[in-house]
Amino acid sequence: MDIEQSIIDELRCGALTAVDGLWFMAAERKLGFEGALELDIEVWRQYGVIMLKRACRLLGIALDPDRPPALETINHLLEVLCAIDGTECASEVEDPDTALFTVRRCTWWENLKKAGRENDVPCELIDNSTFVAWLEAVDPTLEMQITRSLPRGDDCCTWKIKRRA
Repeated sequence: MDIEQSIIDELRCGALTAVDGLWFMAAERKLGFEGALELDIEVWRQYGVIMLKRACRLLGIALDPDRPPALETINHLLEVLCAIDGTECASEVEDPDTALFTVRRCTWWENLKKAGRENDVPCELIDNSTFVAWLEAVDPTLEMQITRSLPRGDDCCTWKIKRRA
């Protein structure tokens, strides 16, 4: 029996979020919430850097800190990372040094709400910590600031990405 690619994709996304949730709960039982959160952030920081490097290799994008890619390319890479877990996002470049990155549907936020843990897990802390590591791997001159947040009640999460002068 053949399995449609869309079904395989949905299973992969579900597996990724399930493993993350199960891993976190197991770590929390052993280390407590703060210990599990600390490990979780470090794992996601490393995961993103590894996946960015893989995406760059597969897409033929050179990672050179002396010649960082344009913000259009960086936004595309963030979109690729988000697509892996089913997160729906969009990006916009305002000028050569400023871009917006927006998450409209977040599988992680949806799973936290389903589990009743949306008030326990600090999404912004996790996202800000991980995204900064991911951006530094591509262009160490980039910084970001969250301007809208699903956990705060906004209809999306938006980060402003800027190159430091």
